[in-house]
Amino acid sequence: MSLTTEKFKRILLFAAAGTVGFGVDALTVLATHARCGLVGAQALGFLLAVTVTWGLNRRYAFAGRGSERWLGEWARYLMANGWGALLNNGTYLLAIWVSPWLAHHPAGAVALGSLAGMGANYLAAQRWIFIHAQTTKKH
Repeated sequence: MSLTTEKFKRILLFAAAGTVGFGVDALTVLATHARCGLVGAQALGFLLAVTVTWGLNRRYAFAGRGSERWLGEWARYLMANGWGALLNNGTYLLAIWVSPWLAHHPAGAVALGSLAGMGANYLAAQRWIFIHAQTTKKH
């Protein structure tokens, strides 16, 4: 499978949306942890970040492929990102467990986890969530 210019652009836009989502998540946790607790703040941050990245990806990375049933699409996106988060954290934990070097340099394990989670989220977005090609209506 070759990486076309269109696919590369989509991946970059997806990664940019993820970066924005990270910012939303982090800022939400910082702004709400004193009132909501660390776990509540993270749950709120995740929900807001997923919603923002869904909107950005729907508008930019997967433009023209969104469903008219946007609530169901958002729910699938939320579910896929939940699985992606589990894969991210699972990869991190596995990496620090099997590699003494990564246990002493955990940023490398964070990077591996992030790549695994982002890869899974991208594949889910491309093959399960944003699969509806918009048709041009003729009048």
